[in-house]
Amino acid sequence: MAKTWSSTLHLPKSSFPHRAPIPSPYVRRCTDELYEWQRNARSASGPEFVLHDGPPYANGPLHIGHALNKILKDMICRFQISQGKLVSYIPGWDCHGLPIEVKAIQALMSGAEHKHDAIEIRKAAKALAESTVERQKSGFREWAVIGDWDRAYTTMEKGFEMRQLGIFRAMVERGMFQSRV
Repeated sequence: MAKTWSSTLHLPKSSFPHRAPIPSPYVRRCTDELYEWQRNARSASGPEFVLHDGPPYANGPLHIGHALNKILKDMICRFQISQGKLVSYIPGWDCHGLPIEVKAIQALMSGAEHKHDAIEIRKAAKALAESTVERQKSGFREWAVIGDWDRAYTTMEKGFEMRQLGIFRAMVERGMFQSRV
């Protein structure tokens, strides 16, 4: 029988949680209230700093890559606030693509081989993305990441999709795409 790595380590056992819980009012004051304060207290004519979010996929629980991404963005935003700039950071999630569809199909299959049509897969992918966005958003807020969480966007919102189609149309009209037929 193979040994597990944990059985080879002699670490102390403790009933303490992995991290101390942070009181909710303190987190709110250092994140949401700070972001709102700087948006209201700083004039629109002063220097502005806009951080565009390269959004994560909404296809699973938070992991170390998410932490690195959001904590670095948080540090940048807080530094810019300390420099007197009006910070605008609206977080987002990518809710399209193969990573989400694969997870949705795995959930639909649940051990048995079934045929699912494209509509069922899309509905499952949308439901997965919606629930994942809420879980990830809650996790990022627990990590005390600053941002405009109430106006967070997802790529599955109709308005977002329409803006993207408008940009694509303008690119086609400018001749940025050529047919190779």
